Amino acid sequence: MTRSLAERLHERLESQTAEIAALTENELQKLSRRVSASVSTELTEIEIAIVQSTHGIRNALPQLKWILGLTWGAMIVSLSLTGFLLWRSTQPLRIVADMPLETFQSEGQSYLVVPENAKPLQCTTPSGRTAICLHLTNGE
Repeated sequence: MTRSLAERLHERLESQTAEIAALTENELQKLSRRVSASVSTELTEIEIAIVQSTHGIRNALPQLKWILGLTWGAMIVSLSLTGFLLWRSTQPLRIVADMPLETFQSEGQSYLVVPENAKPLQCTTPSGRTAICLHLTNGE
């Protein structure tokens, strides 16, 4: 009933192989659980960050829409005012109704009568030309 050394070594090898396989599987399961927990934690943190970012964007949208609307409104008003001022600058000067300028003709010449509230003086126009101008005192 003695077993040979080879049989005993073979049995011992099989038992150690089974023990190593069990330990390896146990360690792999632990490692798998740790990796799974770590990945799950990271994914949860990423999901929380995405949700917070989404809520932040949703909360900021009404203010951004309001600011965008004001910007468009200001741009439209600015363009309208610029267009009006450009149009106005191309129009010839009109004589104001409450400041009638009297003209008359004598010997084929036309003359402009200086209003009572105006002083004639010599001035330089914006183009650099020297001219006779009227300084209106508006009744003062």
